[in-house]
Amino acid sequence: MSETTTTTTTTTGSPVTGEAPAVNIKDKNIFGTVEVKIKEVKGCQTHFLFAKCELAQKKTEIKSKALSNHTFVDVFEFRVSSPNSEVEIEAWKKNLFFKDKITGRIVLPISELLGATGGEAKWYPLTTSKKTRRPRTATSPDPSAPAGTPDENAQEKDTTSEGEPNEDSPKQRTRSASVSAKKPKDPPEICLEIKFTKNEPPKEVLKGIILDGQWTTENSVGSLTSNPHWIKCVQYLLTVKNENTPLTLKLRQPEGTDQRVSFFVINYDPFYGGSKKVILDTVNDIKKVDNFICPIAATAVDCQIELEVGQYCIVPYAETFGFAGSYKLNVDSPQIANIELYPLPKDESCQWKEVTIEGLWTSQINGGGDINVLHWTKNPQYAIHLTKKARACVLLSQDDNEKSIGFYVLKQTADIGKRLVEFRDQVGKTEAFKPSCHNGCTMTLEKGDYIVIPSTYDQALEGAYHITMYTDDQEATFTTITHTWKETELIKGTWVGKSAGGSPNNGASFFNNPQFRLKLPKDRTEEVSFVVQLIQDSTLNDEGIGFIVITRESHEKPVQASTFQNEDLFTKTNNWEKRNDIACRVTIKPDQPNELTVIPSTFEKGVNRSFRIQLFSEVPIEIEEIEASEDSSSESEELT
Repeated sequence: MSETTTTTTTTTGSPVTGEAPAVNIKDKNIFGTVEVKIKEVKGCQTHFLFAKCELAQKKTEIKSKALSNHTFVDVFEFRVSSPNSEVEIEAWKKNLFFKDKITGRIVLPISELLGATGGEAKWYPLTTSKKTRRPRTATSPDPSAPAGTPDENAQEKDTTSEGEPNEDSPKQRTRSASVSAKKPKDPPEICLEIKFTKNEPPKEVLKGIILDGQWTTENSVGSLTSNPHWIKCVQYLLTVKNENTPLTLKLRQPEGTDQRVSFFVINYDPFYGGSKKVILDTVNDIKKVDNFICPIAATAVDCQIELEVGQYCIVPYAETFGFAGSYKLNVDSPQIANIELYPLPKDESCQWKEVTIEGLWTSQINGGGDINVLHWTKNPQYAIHLTKKARACVLLSQDDNEKSIGFYVLKQTADIGKRLVEFRDQVGKTEAFKPSCHNGCTMTLEKGDYIVIPSTYDQALEGAYHITMYTDDQEATFTTITHTWKETELIKGTWVGKSAGGSPNNGASFFNNPQFRLKLPKDRTEEVSFVVQLIQDSTLNDEGIGFIVITRESHEKPVQASTFQNEDLFTKTNNWEKRNDIACRVTIKPDQPNELTVIPSTFEKGVNRSFRIQLFSEVPIEIEEIEASEDSSSESEELT
């Protein structure tokens, strides 16, 4: 029926005093009853009438003969509930040779119905159309021909057996000429008595568990998807206790509120233990429901679902950022005793301590996420201090999803408050660097100090971000690390040919490796700690590296295998590891020597590679390579 044109609702025909008043439809839903009394049809052939409203369809008695002026005294009653409701009336003509045809049509929108409260008789124009209800099997009449007239009955008597006009008939031509000479007929019309009675909307009775809630400017931050502020949304914990349970979830606003709302059903991890969930993955964490596609924004949202035994997080939200208003969250089930619903956090002890720090990556302080490249040390670093064993969540957010973001969490056991220079003791990280508004991880950490290193995966990208720590340790702190080592020194070297002597496991050839002399201030009166870092210039990490630090009377010449004593060993790396860099923290007391010798090496002998030694300290420390003498080289060859 939608293929016919929509009819205007101005009155014609019999005089009617005044027009229906204009009605401004403000309500989301309209509840009422419309009575339609069909009085008369003129100007088109009609066997019967269809009247439709709100998906209901009713039909008048079929007349024995289709005439252009029929009287149909029939009353149809419909219920309406939507601002898009309309009454559609169609005049139909029966045909023995073709399918039934619509001869006239009128559509009365809800605005016309709302003004029809008195039930007065009015004439309305009918739109005529030659289109059939369904495709014909024979050739259709000329669509340009005029719609049905009072003389169509006469014309039908002079058709062929196939239902087509006999164009060669002189009698037909004469009658057509006579018809054309007559006065034009009035357009088709229908006389209706319409009465609309507005009813009170049905009162919904919520059953089961009903919780009242409030959206405020603090917790109304919009949808979860592509939104870095979602954590501020209200959350409810739904528990299904003993068996799979079918249930209905409903979200309701007060009548007349037009704010668009919806909610998410999210899997809840026991890790959170009654605390609000830090949703790290809005793709896999959201519970997929066949008959409820999230999010669907509306003033009333229903979801029917069967949930397995477990816990789920319900997150209702208003679509408009900062919206303030009330709502009801309702859960009902035939097995209502098997479910439990309450707001998160469950109690005060489950309240997260939340600390957010705003940050900015620039090309100078964004070293990227590849830990095999030493640029990672440029990245911002943040210190977590826990006063007890605690649950912790870290969330890194950006205002768009253009950059792949992530972070690492490392344990800090020494030099507390200073920036890390060695990537070691990792305790947490994001699953991957991904282009998202937020990325994070959850951890259970022991009492102590930790460092979070956020970055984009590609280095030197610029952009704003914010990083948040959530923990159940109310005394915990989360701060930006700004303190760096006062002094840094860097020297380069190579392992090549004879100087690639390998680790101490290779015997005397170890002493063929390059050797370096460290000089500390002579006038020091306090204990000095510094870090020696060895970096191999390869991102493959295919060779183990390490070094030893020795003390002796003179550091003018390289240490020789024949003169080395075990008691000369001052410290060394824990092992030779396949790493991009390896470091050792050295502490020297005031009564200990001011000079040391460092011997770096690869684990295997004969590995040619360049390297760097970097020193981080609070006091000036000099480093220089000790030139190898011919005597020491030849002696090492003989021992080998």
